[in-house]
Formats: sequence, C-alpha cells, structure tokens
Amino acid sequence: MSLAATSPLRKLLSSAQPAEAEGARAKALPLGLWQVDEALPDGGFPRGAVAEIASPYGLARATSLALAACASAQSAAQLRAGDETTAAWCAFLDPARTLFAPAVARAGVDLERLLVIQPAAEDLARVAARVAASGAFAVVVIDLAGVPGQKSPQRLDRWVNAVRRLALAVEGTETSIVLLTDSHAPRSMQLPVALRIEIDRASSDRLVLRVAKDRRGRLAAASSIALPFETTASRPASAAPPPPASRSRTALKSA
Repeated sequence: MSLAATSPLRKLLSSAQPAEAEGARAKALPLGLWQVDEALPDGGFPRGAVAEIASPYGLARATSLALAACASAQSAAQLRAGDETTAAWCAFLDPARTLFAPAVARAGVDLERLLVIQPAAEDLARVAARVAASGAFAVVVIDLAGVPGQKSPQRLDRWVNAVRRLALAVEGTETSIVLLTDSHAPRSMQLPVALRIEIDRASSDRLVLRVAKDRRGRLAAASSIALPFETTASRPASAAPPPPASRSRTALKSA
C-alpha cells in the first residue's frame, strides 16, 4: 500500500508540522483510566518514544488501552484549543483488519480524526516509519498482534531495527507510538522500547498489569485493575493520588 495513493492523507502529511516537545522530554500521555495510569511509572505512555503493550494472543483489553490513549490525546488537544471541533489526529495501523468502528467510537475516539491504515504485513514496518516521521499524529498505534485469539504471524525479532527507526522518528516530539504485540510471539530479544507493559486477564472482572521494561529502570510489581476500566472522571475520592512530592518509586510499586 502506498501512503501517497490517498489524496486526503497526502494533503495531511504534506501540511503536517511536527509537534515540538516541551523541554528535553515531553510529559507522559495519560490514558484517562486512573488505575492504569497509577500503575505506569510516569502516569501514562511516554511521548516522543515507543511503548509496547504485550498480551496473550492480542487479548486482555490491549486494543482498549491503545484506543484510550487516542481518545486522551484528542481530548487534550480540544482542551488546549478551547474548541470542541478541534482534536488531534491519531493513526491505527491494522494489517489484520480487525478494528471495529463502533467499538472505537464507544472508546471515545473521534472517528473523523482517526486514520486507519491496512497495509500488507510485509509493508507494515515501512508504512509505520513513514507515518511516524510525518509528524501529523499525536498517537500512532501499530497492531503486531494480529487477529485476537490467534497466534501472531509477526516475528518480533524482525522488528528490532524497525522500532529503533520509529523511536528516532518521534524523538523530541509529542507523538506516542504504541505497539500491540502477542506476548507468546517468538522473539530472540526484547524490542528496544521506552516502556513495555504486560497485561493478562486474571478473571472476568480483573486485569493484571505489569511494567516489564522502563527506560529509567522503574519496574513495578503487578497491579490488579478492575474491569470495566474506570475513567479518571469516575475515580472515587478515596482513591485520590498523594501529592506529587510524596510519589516515590515504592509508591509506584504498590499502586
């Protein structure tokens, strides 16, 4: 698939201005799901970097977390602009063609500002690099997990160099790249991501989330997350976070 083959996309990419991150490292992108954000080292996904969500066979709500990041980025852009009609663009690379539009809308994502690209598997890395380098998107989701419930066709060790290129493409910007991977997929080495979280279903109403890799070494014990996800707006007063000065590495581990 050629990105230049789509006229609206060509116009978007040609007019895009990469968003400069504030300072050496941009503030994390919260997902708006308070229990998940509390379990992550910076309270969200890193900007200007690549994050990985690994789950068994692409299940355990991995896509829901990625869509929450998209919805959060779009909502934040609307607040900054003070205009309900202005939202950030997000991209979702879906080679398996499994994304379901009604579910995306229910996740709070503005479909008018979501570009879904369905490249062939052999073109996925090349297309992902071009999308990331465009600077047009606040969040770029790359689905390497394939059809949910089935073994991923992707060999993740072939993505090591591709992930490095993606990281270089968004370094110094506010773009967050989110990889969805199958935790059972064969790999000879871990991907060079800034953040890797592993999720699995503990029961019908609980999710287990573990920070398996962090660029600053802040690994955390597994956290139990209630399902369905609770948004920040619905957070009970008793679960309010401590003041920023008191949030230590120990607190993160016990979150």
